Formats: sequence, structure tokens, C-alpha cells
Amino acid sequence: MKHAYFTAGEFAKLHHVNKRTLHYYDEIGLFKPNHTGDNDYRYYSYLQSSEFEMILAFRELGMSIAEITDYFSHRTPAAFHEILTARRKDLQEQIRHLKEIDHLLQTKEYQLSLSERTDLDTLELISCKEEYLLLSDPITGKFDSEDFQVLLQMNDHDPERLLNRSYGSMINTANLSSGDFESYACFFTKLPNPQKKKGIFMKPAGTYLRSFCRGNWGLLPDTYRKILQYAEKNHLTLTGYAYEEGINEMAISSMDEYVTQITIKCKLNN
Repeated sequence: MKHAYFTAGEFAKLHHVNKRTLHYYDEIGLFKPNHTGDNDYRYYSYLQSSEFEMILAFRELGMSIAEITDYFSHRTPAAFHEILTARRKDLQEQIRHLKEIDHLLQTKEYQLSLSERTDLDTLELISCKEEYLLLSDPITGKFDSEDFQVLLQMNDHDPERLLNRSYGSMINTANLSSGDFESYACFFTKLPNPQKKKGIFMKPAGTYLRSFCRGNWGLLPDTYRKILQYAEKNHLTLTGYAYEEGINEMAISSMDEYVTQITIKCKLNN
């Protein structure tokens, strides 16, 4: 008996769980001891280990006690195949989601470092890769309650929480050239790996003029005037849209410290 069976404490230690877990599973009838001794001590057989490890694995995969109980009550190869298929699909979705979160965190870390180490008064040409953007409905550009309702509607189509996305706004360069710095086109959010590209706006790869604005949004028109002057002086044509994105909003306590990054695709005039 000593060599064939384990006490509850020994069996729990063998599987790296708390003894109370075994008592609970025994109480609800999910996993019972193999043998009860004359002294009413409960003993578990080593042969029960595979079944118990399966229960632990199912719990790690997010299955409820009721689901696990139902499976063991109607255990068949077909039922196990069904569980494996469903849980692998869930895991793949979790992996995809975690990769997106990791990509966002890397982006936020890079943006924060950029806001700290960059001379925010500089304008520079940078090379950008293409990006895929989900666009909102048109906005007024006043950034009032009406515009933020559009942002909320946009978020209804995007199941991720606000923290899990990088948001910004777009303004047509034709408006900038005419001195209209308030007629914004829409909000956007970046999609690192869109599963479907139909209906998704692609920010093209190429050379972009990058500038920064420190402070509240009311200072953006002055930044755009500097950009237009720089473009004219350096024989650059601004094309497409200006993309505005806050890059340190989660690390500041005042809008005076807020940094907006502006990128605009450009080409050198002949």
C-alpha cells in the first residue's frame, strides 16, 4: 500500500498543486481518490496522474468545471478531438492578440523614447514603411463631442480596448496648402497585421517629412506653418495627408508636455 498509493498531500506535491484543490475536486465529484483506507485516509494511485494532469491542462485552457465534468462523463475520441480543435483555435487567437499587444508596447516604448531624445524643433526627412489604417467616418476637426462620438462609433467596429490601439487624426495636404489647418478628414487607428485588407486604408511607404508639436492642439497651426515654410525652402511637395499622432500621452500629467508627431509624405521638386 505504501508504494502503490499516495496520500492527498503527496499526490498534490507530485503535481505541484495545493492539497485543497484535490479536496475540492473530490467534494464536487470531478476527481476522487482511488482508495480510502481503514483509517478513512484518501489515497491516490499513480495511474490517476494522467487523468489529473488532463484536468489541470483543461483548466489552464480556460475550460469550466462544468465543461470538464461533462467531458469525463461522456469521454470519447470524438469529444476529445472537438475540445482540441476548439482550444487550439482559442490559443491561436490569444497568440495573435498578444502579438498585437507586444507590437503596441514596442511602439509606445519607441515613441516615448523619441519624445525624450529628439530635438522637437527639428524637421527631418525619414523613410517610412507602409502601414494599414482603419479610418473613422469624416469629422469636423473641432475635436468636440460630435467628433468624439465618431471615435466611439469607430471603436464599436474595433473590439480592442483604446489602450490596445494607436490612434491619430488625418488632414489633407491640400487644406494645409490653402492655410486651412482645422478641416480634418478623419481619425485613424493602426492595424499591425490586418486579416482582411479590403476596406482598409494603406498609408504608403516612402519619404516623409516629420515634425513635432509640444503642447496643446491649439499650437498645431503654428507647426504646420513651419512645415510649409520648410517645404517651400527645400523644394518639397507635400502629398496625401498629414498624419498626427500623440506619442507620450500615457506618460504626462499636463497637456503642456503633450507631444504630437506629424508625418507627411513628400517628394523633391525637379
